[in-house]
Amino acid sequence: MKPELLAALSAAVPLWAAELSKTPLRKLLAEGPALARIIAESAEVLQLGSMHDGAIAEAFDALARAVAVLSLLSEGVRFCGVRFRNVHPDAEDRR
Repeated sequence: MKPELLAALSAAVPLWAAELSKTPLRKLLAEGPALARIIAESAEVLQLGSMHDGAIAEAFDALARAVAVLSLLSEGVRFCGVRFRNVHPDAEDRR
């Protein structure tokens, strides 16, 4: 993955996580089945590009949100070698 993309995710994921921490964790986890698809589709657009206006911005936003949801789990998530870990009030803290 491009270093610029990882740098942008490092900035965007905590912002999304702060917003999403207001949503009950159970509701966020219900999105689980869609998260893998979002990550796969977004990563493809971000790596290969798109001819559609706004597609790259939409893909980045979807990817950042999906990683943020996973980062709110008690153990966080590792994505492309980077650990994303944020705190959700409903998550069991095992730090």
